[in-house]
Amino acid sequence: MTDYDDNMNDMWADFGRLFENDFEDMNRRLNRMFDSLKSAPGVKTYGYTMYQGPDGVPHYQEFGNTSGDRGLIGSTPFGMIAEPLTDVVEDNGVVRATAEIPGVDKKDIKLDGTANSLTISVDTPKRKFTKTLAMPCDVDIASAKATYNNGILEVELKPVKPAEITRHIEVQ
Repeated sequence: MTDYDDNMNDMWADFGRLFENDFEDMNRRLNRMFDSLKSAPGVKTYGYTMYQGPDGVPHYQEFGNTSGDRGLIGSTPFGMIAEPLTDVVEDNGVVRATAEIPGVDKKDIKLDGTANSLTISVDTPKRKFTKTLAMPCDVDIASAKATYNNGILEVELKPVKPAEITRHIEVQ
């Protein structure tokens, strides 16, 4: 047997001890920790699933144990402003900004835009959030069309093509 074989045998023995003792101990500690989290008073779970129905309309379904105080999407336990989930894409000559903001009324959504950004905000007693989205290109803010349905805000804007100005450049 060579020194290499001895070293490999020692390494495998150490590896085996890790999984025999340390791994089982770590697994027991993690299981106790998760069990205590599940039974801890005041621990809340909240989320929602977004899906498109057969009619083509986006829907959302909430889940969790927060019962009537579903303020977790719109605000944090400390009252800070949280951001909605968003996406911005440019496709087929349209820039489309989408925000998932369930549980608010259309009248409570405030949109402000510039040629290169869109700010979405909601400020109600139960929900507070804001998000400024960078546009992938300059957009015509006057072309904006916003719809809000089933917790999904969608804003469509037309991209603005920069003016192509040809100018002579002197070589020195």
